[in-house]
Amino acid sequence: MKKLLTVLTLFLFLNLSVIYGQARPVNFGMKTGINIGKFVPNKNSIDYNYKFGFYAGGFINIALEEKLEFQPELLFALQGSKVLVKGLNIPNFDFNGNPISNSNTYNFEYEVNELTISIPLIVKLFLSNKLYLESGPQIGFIIDRSLNSSQQIINGEYDSFIIRESDDSFDFGISLGFGFNVSERVTLNLRSYNGLIKRDDEIKSFVLNFGIEYNL
Repeated sequence: MKKLLTVLTLFLFLNLSVIYGQARPVNFGMKTGINIGKFVPNKNSIDYNYKFGFYAGGFINIALEEKLEFQPELLFALQGSKVLVKGLNIPNFDFNGNPISNSNTYNFEYEVNELTISIPLIVKLFLSNKLYLESGPQIGFIIDRSLNSSQQIINGEYDSFIIRESDDSFDFGISLGFGFNVSERVTLNLRSYNGLIKRDDEIKSFVLNFGIEYNL
């Protein structure tokens, strides 16, 4: 299913680029900005909360009609989620390493950071010369993931660690947003990404991006 989504999306991108790119104005540009994201949905013992990240990359803009544009993008993004695991029972041990009957209950918090290559295939509909709405599919490839925490857990000591995992590395969803052309070269953009597939059989991604585009 994941390979099929990738092939279909890239096929759409290539066909639109070939059909319209030869006869229509084509512009290139760069973009960057900040994002705020989290995993969904929450579970009984786990809450997912927003964390900040950033993104940067480039795009090709192809005019389809007078008020319609096609904009494929290639972005590198650092995003993820804060995670709160509630009600962890951690046993106490004596000096000989034997467990003591009583245990302490903790809430454990950590951050998941995902370095992602994103390929949004965006269609822009202009409501005026400056204001537009946008939507389109987005493919994501997670090339690195780390879990980070620095939290007091046992006997006043702080546990800090970074764990790299090889979980699901493919993501697919829909992007929705709007933008405003400040000038011929500068555009402000607000866009949300909603993941459509469950990664690791339990989570989807939600990311809100705010940034600036510059037409070369």
